[in-house]
Amino acid sequence: MTGDELAESLLRLGLSQAALARLLDDLGERQPAPTTVWRWVDGRSRVPVGVGALLRLMEQLPEDMRLQLIRKALRA
Repeated sequence: MTGDELAESLLRLGLSQAALARLLDDLGERQPAPTTVWRWVDGRSRVPVGVGALLRLMEQLPEDMRLQLIRKALRA
């Protein structure tokens, strides 16, 4: 996944870069710094394969399941 694809996926999912960082933390990964997510979107660093896979899978979930998964990340 490229930085542009990441940005588009976040937009489709209704997630900010900070919400993505919180979501990764909620799923058991150490929360990346907001600047790390920004670097992925900007193309300065590669988007980890697992992050791209997670977002693609999330886009395929029914809306109610997707919202349940990201609810906590959206609140903060």
